[in-house]
Amino acid sequence: MAGTASVERVRQLLASSLFVAGGVYQRRPSGDLQFDGSRPESGWHAHGYFPRQLWMLDAGRSGGLVRKRLWKRRWLEPVARETCHSRPPDDAASVWSCTLIIALRLWAWLQSGQGLDNTVELVDELEDHPSERTVRRWLRRAAERALDVQQAIRQAVIERSEPRPVERLFPSGLSPPEKLLHRPWHRDASEIGSLWQAFAWLFGAATTLDVPVALLLAEARGRRGMTESTFPI
Repeated sequence: MAGTASVERVRQLLASSLFVAGGVYQRRPSGDLQFDGSRPESGWHAHGYFPRQLWMLDAGRSGGLVRKRLWKRRWLEPVARETCHSRPPDDAASVWSCTLIIALRLWAWLQSGQGLDNTVELVDELEDHPSERTVRRWLRRAAERALDVQQAIRQAVIERSEPRPVERLFPSGLSPPEKLLHRPWHRDASEIGSLWQAFAWLFGAATTLDVPVALLLAEARGRRGMTESTFPI
């Protein structure tokens, strides 16, 4: 799927989280990341920031896996005294790794068609991050909305590929391997198949269109309103 891109460029596309792509976060002098987001409605006022820690990837840094502090904009509705905050597009609720890491771990697992113990990670830094138990939980949650994930990523890829027909990106089609569907996933085979196709679209299109996976994934999540949900992808 990498086309004629160099190994270095493919790694940059795969292993750089959204903050590397730019245009989403501001960088504080301390090196922390700041996300201002958008005002929920006209009556809401900016009400400071609050921090959270998130594991991310930086292909240009030795070691690659980094833990960044994010400062997210808080908003206040002064009449009702209600508050809310703006969530970055790669920050899934109740998950301590960015959505790129989630996608990379799940895709490596699904693509191998084998158990987690036999999976070869696309990014070496994720060999032991996070735990197997966590990745299994991610798969369960992602499979529950596999069709939503597939449709969101497909739409983002179509819009990115215009005006060229999207079929040119995958001339051989995108059919999940049989060994994948026959494994004892304890999930509906159609869910696993849809999830495999979603990630095939995501990673294949990113390298073909020369777009960072993290950016393409953020566009997909934004179009489907997934950034505010507990959904992990």
